[in-house]
Amino acid sequence: MRSSFLRQACCTGLLAVLLPQAQATGKGCEAFNQLPSVIEIDQGLQQELRLPLAISRVAVGEPKVADVQASGERGVVITAVGQGNTTLMLWTACAPSPHRAMVFVKGRASADMAQDSFLPSQDAQLISQVQADIRFVEVRRTKYKEAGARLFFKGSNNSLIGSPGTVPNTVVRPDYVPGIQTGENPVTYADVRPGIPLDDTVFNIVWGGGSSRFLAMINALENSGFAYTLARPSLTVLSGQTASFLAGGEIPIPVPSAGSDNVSIEYKEFGVRLALTPTIISPGRITLKVAPEVSELDYSNVVTIAGTQVPGLTVRRTDTSIALADGESFIISGLVSNNTRSAVDRLPGLGSLPILGAFFRNSALRREETELLMIVTPHLVQPLAANARLPELPGENLRNYDPSWGRLFFLENGNFDGKGGLSQ
Repeated sequence: MRSSFLRQACCTGLLAVLLPQAQATGKGCEAFNQLPSVIEIDQGLQQELRLPLAISRVAVGEPKVADVQASGERGVVITAVGQGNTTLMLWTACAPSPHRAMVFVKGRASADMAQDSFLPSQDAQLISQVQADIRFVEVRRTKYKEAGARLFFKGSNNSLIGSPGTVPNTVVRPDYVPGIQTGENPVTYADVRPGIPLDDTVFNIVWGGGSSRFLAMINALENSGFAYTLARPSLTVLSGQTASFLAGGEIPIPVPSAGSDNVSIEYKEFGVRLALTPTIISPGRITLKVAPEVSELDYSNVVTIAGTQVPGLTVRRTDTSIALADGESFIISGLVSNNTRSAVDRLPGLGSLPILGAFFRNSALRREETELLMIVTPHLVQPLAANARLPELPGENLRNYDPSWGRLFFLENGNFDGKGGLSQ
């Protein structure tokens, strides 16, 4: 009786496991056995493989032989990198383990195949040029707060108390302690008068001085800043070719020669850089290999090379591959950075008091927030016809603009985007 109960329970559990698989097989998984097992491709060529069912993931065993990218739910693009063979794995919802296929990459493509490779497909009407618009958007927010007090006191018995920065370049001798200038004791050329320098970057409240031997200053500042940067490079390139773009400059870097005093100069590029490789795999479908980079000079990270100070570079870059339709946009990279720095300078003991301690310390807080986005939008483009009218270029109407003095004085209103004045 007990054994029959266990046998019935085992059968029930087995049916519970096999039933979902049987249901999945009945919903289109019969095409699982139609997946390719052997793929041959010549080195240096690309091949799009359309599959009979949807895949969730794709990978290759040896990237030095072949590279693979998903193209929608039922397609993969195989790039033959080097000679050899590797395993192509396709994950589907029809089996718990991936389907394995062998990819054989032969030698260089023949002349006929290389000539055919310039056409992305057999469709002669397929557009083979791509224009990619890249937008770099960077937003920076800064906030700075500072609050502190500076004190200076000269006693009658040659005693002196001063906060940091109140007595610069002053020498204290046993027979002389400098003090605040008064009308009765004018300061001579050799007498360096100490004092509290005013900081022109903060708000200052000062009292004391004159005939008094006490001088105090409270400095307070709260600063907020906002910066917005937008770069929109646009490149047009043939399918399968690589285009590059740089908007910025070059910084000279001295390079000392080993074993001699000679110094050579090398130039390092910085700015907005873009490398783009599009491939049209089907009408209206584009794969993009994009490598954008944004760099700027960083004078807070300066190094000295051969007696010359060279600033560092702050770089944000990404290198990725995506598949898009004509006109679609995609965020290919993003960065959110928060940086907070706080510093407190105080006199030990007195600077820790609840209220009076504010006169014996200086506090500063700086917070920086940076947001960076990189957005790509590809377009399939065609050149203008030979007899087509070219679009009007910016400033074309200003080529022969030579107004009289009266028109320039009375009629020119500076509305360059409107209908009057220089816009004509």
